[in-house]
Amino acid sequence: MLRPVLLLAGCAVPLLAQEPGHPAVESMIPKIDALVERAFALGLTPALGVAVVMDGRTVYQRALGFADVERRVPATTETLWYVASTSKSFTGFGVALLEAAGELDLTAPITRILPNARWHPDVRPDELDLIAFLTHTHGLQGNGPVVMAAAFTGAVEERLWPELLQCHAPTGSRDLVYSNLGYNVAAMAIDAKRAEGWKAYVRRAVFEPAGMRETYAVVSGLDPARIAQPHQFTAEGTFARLPFEKRDVTMNSAGGHLSTLADLARWITVHMDGGMLAGRRVFPEAVVRRSHELLGRRDGRFAAFQRDGWGLGWDIGSYEGEPMVSRFGGYVSYRSHISFLPGRRVGVVAQVNGGPGSALTDLIAAYVYDLALGRPDADARAAELLAGAVETVERAKAGVAQDRARRAARPQTLPRPLTDYTGVFESPALGRVEWRLEGGALRARIGVLEPGVEVFDAAANQLRVQLPGSGEVVAFVFEGNGPATAVRFQGYTFTRR
Repeated sequence: MLRPVLLLAGCAVPLLAQEPGHPAVESMIPKIDALVERAFALGLTPALGVAVVMDGRTVYQRALGFADVERRVPATTETLWYVASTSKSFTGFGVALLEAAGELDLTAPITRILPNARWHPDVRPDELDLIAFLTHTHGLQGNGPVVMAAAFTGAVEERLWPELLQCHAPTGSRDLVYSNLGYNVAAMAIDAKRAEGWKAYVRRAVFEPAGMRETYAVVSGLDPARIAQPHQFTAEGTFARLPFEKRDVTMNSAGGHLSTLADLARWITVHMDGGMLAGRRVFPEAVVRRSHELLGRRDGRFAAFQRDGWGLGWDIGSYEGEPMVSRFGGYVSYRSHISFLPGRRVGVVAQVNGGPGSALTDLIAAYVYDLALGRPDADARAAELLAGAVETVERAKAGVAQDRARRAARPQTLPRPLTDYTGVFESPALGRVEWRLEGGALRARIGVLEPGVEVFDAAANQLRVQLPGSGEVVAFVFEGNGPATAVRFQGYTFTRR
């Protein structure tokens, strides 16, 4: 009888004794393990974590590489992975539980749920319900002050988010357009019903029943060595650790949890099995089924997967004609993949902490599903995808080198004394940004972030700050001689305090 194992630092640890009656698993596990090793050997990510669930049990779990390359911290079963937008599945399910309890009417006008919210004058909030926000069909600008504060800067307190909704103008379309905004609004709805707030509610109502004791919506109090750190790919093909920029205030409802492979495997198991876990009912079947309803439609593909639309926190679609429920996430260099085929009772968790490794998560999931579906060409398809991933390495190296050359070519001398760029500037929508001199160089503080700063266009008095995952240009406004009177950033003006 085969016992799937977790391979760690040369040790073999029994993971799960194989139950009789599942002969497919015996042939699948060695194949999956071999592919995981081949995928990791491409060098696209410092660490790779994979778990596979079949018939209500985790049959495979493995972590490879380093959670922190700089400190040589290995990835293990205890590693906490940042799951990014996979958090939406937790928040959406929390809302579904409130609906089942009669505490939230998802079809009521959002003005009834958030009576104190302020809306853009061109928005008709009475025509929007919570389903529109949960399915990304609300028709409001997805980026903006709420999302910026929630996911990046933490510069505006969560209790003030309902007021910031007035900064999100309508787009003119109610088509499904993915963003974080709807799930930040879902947190506001939970907060309106539960005094303990959405984080405590989701922990108690969602994580505890599911036995997810290693899933966190905070960073404080956790051992940093357990967290898979983000890493930047270099032109030399190596990885350099990046700062983990998340703080408690930016661990938000649309993307803000750390979790282990085992907990994420439990999450897809309980959903795949209609609220059952290890033979025990932990969630009502009707609520699980409700969360998987196709409530907002679109026709699109992501990697090998068909996406038909959204349920309550989940992408609803298919793989090779088989119904599929999934929720992926990406942030800086992280990629999170959780998915399952309910008809086949098989699901996959795959996590990386290096940007070029993003494609590996989908590649591994597709291979597991090809094996489960009995496709005779599963190995050939996987080999083709691996060959494509090899090309990704060279493209990533070239992209990093080109970006490095562009930055080096920019003039670095600003036309004014550096003291003219210092000061504290405020915006009602985005909060405060502070510029100061430190060691003869300009430094920035935006909320909880202290991003790197470089000259972008010296003649135009523009600097570039490196926010998580992207660079943003900041333009300084001067009126004659003396310090800047304002800065412009992300379409908003910050005035000198």
